[in-house]
Amino acid sequence: MNRSLNSLKYVVLIILLLPCVKQGKAQQDPMYTQYMHNPLTVNPAYAGSTDMMSAIFLAREQWVGFDGAPKSRTLTLSAPVSKYDIGAGFAFVNDELGPVKQNSFFADFAYHLKLSERATLAMGIKGGFDMIQIDLMNLDLDQGNDGTFTQNFAEEFILNFGVGLYYYTDRFYFGASVPRILKNNYDNDGINTTSLGYKERHYFVTTGALFDLNDYIKLKPSILSKIVWNAPLSIDLSANFIFFDRLWLGTGYRVEDSMNFLVHYQLTDQLRVGYAFDLTESELRRYSDGTHEIMLAFDFKFNKKKIMTPRYF
Repeated sequence: MNRSLNSLKYVVLIILLLPCVKQGKAQQDPMYTQYMHNPLTVNPAYAGSTDMMSAIFLAREQWVGFDGAPKSRTLTLSAPVSKYDIGAGFAFVNDELGPVKQNSFFADFAYHLKLSERATLAMGIKGGFDMIQIDLMNLDLDQGNDGTFTQNFAEEFILNFGVGLYYYTDRFYFGASVPRILKNNYDNDGINTTSLGYKERHYFVTTGALFDLNDYIKLKPSILSKIVWNAPLSIDLSANFIFFDRLWLGTGYRVEDSMNFLVHYQLTDQLRVGYAFDLTESELRRYSDGTHEIMLAFDFKFNKKKIMTPRYF
């Protein structure tokens, strides 16, 4: 591998680590191309909005072939408590970025207020903690006397909470949320006086709709916007065509970042699978094989009530 490629990888890795190792400000939460199939990852108000318990697993490998590239694993569980018009959920996230490893555990609760026969407004809250490890000592640096990198970083039970709103019908939804309100500061437990950074607050806005093109094909466009202070606005635009209420084929665009391609299939009334591929627009596409993301979803059937297939929202 030539020297210029090694230099490029080092520069990119430092840029990626700025939010965690220096006082940089950028988007720090994991991103998902199949966000429309698992809104609970960004909005606690989604908990319990479907008619039964659902478990969803998402795995994302970003910039495959690039050393230190982001890797994310997410498992969510959501269920309604119909008697009290509330929903409950749980999310576990494992996120890796170079030497940075983070595990997150959060519980979600939502109250669903019926506005009309078809429209509901849900108000949600979430609470939990992050566990972060940064392997600073094994980084290959040009200057070995930087005090920031002489001690590994580990911090457990970094508490946080978030809120969200989610309005939905059988044909439209709109959501707004702040998954983490507290700006946690990471100081390596006083081992040195250099701050390793802090968790910046993220704001999410989502919306989508469903249209019948004919008796066999539907169109579901959706948008996800991510707002972070002093970072560029991130906008995901996507459109999924649904064939015979079973096969979803879609494409998307993450503004100034990547083109996305999605496929989603309803294997049974209870089991769904999905795959997404991102083609990066930047120079990184010369050194990686794109981004791959898989999804598995299962709906638990505890009674004889018919399951609504597919799950549009």
